[in-house]
Amino acid sequence: MSERSGFWSVLANPIVYEAFHTLIGARRWMRRFADETIRARAGERVLDIGCGPAALLRYLPDVTYIGLDRNEADIAQARRTYGERGCFICDDVGSFARHALAPVDVAVAIGLLHHLDDGLAGQLLRSAAATLKPGGRLITADPCYHGAQSAVQRFVVSHDRGMHVRPFERYVELCGAVLPRPKGTFEHGHVPFPYSICIVEAAAPGGP
Repeated sequence: MSERSGFWSVLANPIVYEAFHTLIGARRWMRRFADETIRARAGERVLDIGCGPAALLRYLPDVTYIGLDRNEADIAQARRTYGERGCFICDDVGSFARHALAPVDVAVAIGLLHHLDDGLAGQLLRSAAATLKPGGRLITADPCYHGAQSAVQRFVVSHDRGMHVRPFERYVELCGAVLPRPKGTFEHGHVPFPYSICIVEAAAPGGP
């Protein structure tokens, strides 16, 4: 997992991380993402890979939530905030297969793949796909390069903390290597902060 150092290193602190994402509007985006894309139902099992301080959990219904992140401070913050409402695992995102998790309805990775090279991203996606129930969904969201983005949006994603920001189509290809018929959606805007996001959703075979 590779990240830019310097200024971006302060985001390893969960309090700074939350404040920054609230400032740039990421938390409002996450609420909408949870409602419109994840669409989790009460009683489902949701795996949040690279969960950080588990901000997603506040926007989910009464689900069985499993959050995984390598940052000990983030996991500690998640446990303080949510207590028994979730299961929080501190481990590298590439190692969660060894935890023998029960199958999940939704596996989500928000802002994670652009921190991983193609080899690690493929390994992660294979492990995530293997945890899905028949018909379960894998959902990813990452900054991307796209022909429709503005010069400002391109500048912002090119200076992201993650060092593997990819063209929109490449995220779809990576997911398509592990699950059939992935659907990619491009979201972009400038308020309150310029963003360009590739959302990919794919379902495991065998669903209803």
